[in-house]
Amino acid sequence: MKKILLKILIVVTLLLILLSLSCSRQTTSADDDNQDKGFIPINISLSPLQELEVTITEAIASVSKDDDYITQSLAIADNSANGTIANLSPGIWHLEVELYVNDYVVASGEADVEVFPGQTSVVNLTMTINDITGSIEIIVDWEVNNPLPTRFLFIGNSYSYSNGGIEQMFRNVSQSTDENLVIEVESITGGGLTLQNHFENQTTQASILNGDWDVVILQEQSQLPIFDTATFLTYASKLDSLIDLSGAQTTFFMTWAREYDQAQIAGLSSAYLEAGALLDANVIPVGQLFNYVYEDNSEIDLYVSDGSHPSLHGTYLASLCFYQSLFNDNAENIQFVPAGVTVTEAEYLKENVNQWYLDNR
Repeated sequence: MKKILLKILIVVTLLLILLSLSCSRQTTSADDDNQDKGFIPINISLSPLQELEVTITEAIASVSKDDDYITQSLAIADNSANGTIANLSPGIWHLEVELYVNDYVVASGEADVEVFPGQTSVVNLTMTINDITGSIEIIVDWEVNNPLPTRFLFIGNSYSYSNGGIEQMFRNVSQSTDENLVIEVESITGGGLTLQNHFENQTTQASILNGDWDVVILQEQSQLPIFDTATFLTYASKLDSLIDLSGAQTTFFMTWAREYDQAQIAGLSSAYLEAGALLDANVIPVGQLFNYVYEDNSEIDLYVSDGSHPSLHGTYLASLCFYQSLFNDNAENIQFVPAGVTVTEAEYLKENVNQWYLDNR
């Protein structure tokens, strides 16, 4: 759900409303000590406001003199506001009139009125229509059909197909969070393959264009992004064009530094993030998570003996990263733990993936 705020400034011009105030003598009985009293009949035409499409909901008149204060609600009918303020002693009274739309004063005016027993006075009252500055909050429920991606094609090499395939581990991890979630995966991999090799393969091109994928994941040869960034970007772009034609979303699988040279992660990160920015594509920061966990806990070995390919724990860590990135969900919700990884190790890896995303996204 998205919330949209629209602010509208209504500019209102000033106009004059002439208010005729009649002050007349009111005869009183002897019980009133023969004291003469006056009254003020009020009639205000609301036509000028009607022309501005302003509908008055309440009109209030008040008068004051010394310690006396009288307020009167005026009746609104026939496009006018009418009423009478009575029982006024002779003298100068201060008159105020306010016109409301709901709780807002949209017009007001004031003047001094002198009440003479037995006489009628006429007063011109200038009513000022206030500038009305308001804000309207429009809440729109966007019922956008934006389902979770469910069909994934992985394109890479031995880093992707190790330990039974990152695609299979990712499917098991994802489906363990929701019994109704069905993930379909395929992979095109081969030892040492580069993105250039994949782009120049007609079978790979056909698989991209005809597979009806939601997401296509690209994994470059492990060292090429560092030592030949230009070639990496060139063929990443060519494959991205095919993926765009297919209607899928390009995602990059950032691989990790060699175990004996963790400093490589800087170059790998830079190259993959450049590709993501250039092509408006998602980058799964697996390599950064490898480095994060490697430096924090040497007891969990993410590499096999060659110091390059992932161990079972490494492939599991990668799948946790894929899940949190692609579904924007906490990796700690994952229930699947592969045989060979202890529950304690799995909890540690899940906690660290989520913490890394909290710290870096």
